[in-house]
Amino acid sequence: MGFSNSPWFTRVTEGERGCEERPPSAAPVPSTPANKAPTRHTGGAAPHKPSCSPPAAAVYCLRFGAKSPEVKALRLFRSPPLSRAPPLSVLARVVREHYLRDDIYCGAPFCKVCDVAAARLGSSTSTIIIVDTNVVLHQIDLLENPAIDDVVVLSVVLEEVKNKNLSVYNRLRALCSNSQRRFFVFSNEYHKTDWKQDPTEIPRDTYVKIESGETPNDRNDRAIRVAAQWYQNHLGSAVKVLLITNDRENKKKAIQDGIPAETVESYVRSLGQPALLDLIVQPPSEDVTMEDAEDLRPSKRKTIYPEHKPMSEITSGLHRGIYHQGKLRVNRYNPFEAYVGSESIGDEIIVYGRANMNRAFDGDIVAVELLPQDRWQEEKSLAIANDEEEEEDDVHLAPSSADDAPRVTNILQAGEKDATPSRPSGRVIGIIKRNWHSYCGSLDPMPMPAGEGGIAHALFVSKDRRIPKIRIQTRQLGNLLDKRIIVAVDSWDRLSRHPSGHYVRTIGEIGDRDTESEVVLIENDIDARPFSSQVLACLPPLPWSVSAEDIANPIRQDLRHLRVFSVDPPGCKDIDDALHCTLLPSGNFEVGVHIADVTNFVHPGTPLDDEAAQRGTSVYLVERRIDMLPKPLTEDIVRCGLM
Repeated sequence: MGFSNSPWFTRVTEGERGCEERPPSAAPVPSTPANKAPTRHTGGAAPHKPSCSPPAAAVYCLRFGAKSPEVKALRLFRSPPLSRAPPLSVLARVVREHYLRDDIYCGAPFCKVCDVAAARLGSSTSTIIIVDTNVVLHQIDLLENPAIDDVVVLSVVLEEVKNKNLSVYNRLRALCSNSQRRFFVFSNEYHKTDWKQDPTEIPRDTYVKIESGETPNDRNDRAIRVAAQWYQNHLGSAVKVLLITNDRENKKKAIQDGIPAETVESYVRSLGQPALLDLIVQPPSEDVTMEDAEDLRPSKRKTIYPEHKPMSEITSGLHRGIYHQGKLRVNRYNPFEAYVGSESIGDEIIVYGRANMNRAFDGDIVAVELLPQDRWQEEKSLAIANDEEEEEDDVHLAPSSADDAPRVTNILQAGEKDATPSRPSGRVIGIIKRNWHSYCGSLDPMPMPAGEGGIAHALFVSKDRRIPKIRIQTRQLGNLLDKRIIVAVDSWDRLSRHPSGHYVRTIGEIGDRDTESEVVLIENDIDARPFSSQVLACLPPLPWSVSAEDIANPIRQDLRHLRVFSVDPPGCKDIDDALHCTLLPSGNFEVGVHIADVTNFVHPGTPLDDEAAQRGTSVYLVERRIDMLPKPLTEDIVRCGLM
């Protein structure tokens, strides 16, 4: 186990004030079992103390009342206050221990040093790629494609992704745990070279300490380069180790260190699969270029949407009551009308027009500024006419007021008066939390002409009419025009009328029953995957029957002597409730309701319980059923116990 070679170590424990220095022989060094990952604690760089040689992770704090993270941590360990306050010049040292391990393997099956039993990478691969944090955050759709494999995911990248986007983190974790994919997690933050195992190894630990004046982001980039260099030295000429990054500075430094590095687009082009290029998320700076392909009107370079306020100004405005926070909900029948529920004013705020929505999507957490009261709107319950009949100019001009909206139909009957009073109206001044995800739909039948390299620009129309049209670029336009496809949103620049996105995958032909059913499932986030082997292992073996132990259970009652029947259509297999009806001596009828007790088989904390909690309910479509619980349980075991 790796520790600093300093002759002293220091520990601050609960109830201590100040610090205590002891040689290593004075106390046992804590160890970490091989099967348990050590806890990671990070700390800032420490100023030098001339009286001793402190550990590199030690942090010194002056008790001057400054609200720094170090002082805050110190207060957590401080004992209850004494009658006399300590002098202001007292120094206290807080130590954060970081454990290194020598039993962390590289994951390559052809490695002659590491344990190949834990290998996840391909045995015949010629290239192992290491991705940085931004590649994972922005190119997760590309990484999920089966064409991308033999990927090393560093623990520093995993931790950064978890802190920045939990949804992407869960998708990355699913990739790493999928036995059909070759993604390997390397714990570079805890790795130490084992000299006994490989005496020829270049002495390098993949954990790096933050340097003076170095930002956490720069330190993490350096840690990624160090890990890539370790892989290069560790595997030698057996395989090529390639760092994938879109960060110019990171790529430049990697090449200077002798590490092969490429951008995402360069690597995908080398694979010889042009369709994969559609999955790449383009930088936001390309929005204006794509706008040029979309439109040649003189106003195209003008600012279309106001700039979002910085988060510091939004936070200050929320505290002062100038702005109001809430979730934006777009009217399902009128995509130019939205509502923001605000607890601060106790009412919903109407946001009308795309300009006032200011690039907010349905479900976004937004900050809203109230308009002057003379500009408040009446609630009109307007419904947009058929989208197919809208004029193209209306689509592009994205109305900013009720007068500019496309043709609308008032739901009020003829002769009725709209006596609804004006309600608070406002405009979005900032997005606090985005609700972007993948959307199902099809391409506009009037795409823009293809440009350089056969790249065509087209507008994607979501099945959910609350979502604005999304501009994408594709190299397979001819194959996508009559298909239901999935598109993800990447950005929405204030100079662009439409958000920018990228193609994810094709679902099927428009109008096909299976295709449209899958669209319904995807749009409603319904999990239709087969049950895993871990879930099926929780079921009792078939054939199952009621045992003597079940009958002897005092909380159970044997009613098999009654005529029990279900009220279900012929051919129904998932019978989960039933009835019985008997004539009593008094002439009354006893009606009993029998409900299947699946909790007898679904035990808390098991994979079966977790899967059922995630699915929530069974879903019935016209042509099939998506079960919440596996069919052997609902069609055989529960049915047998019920009837």
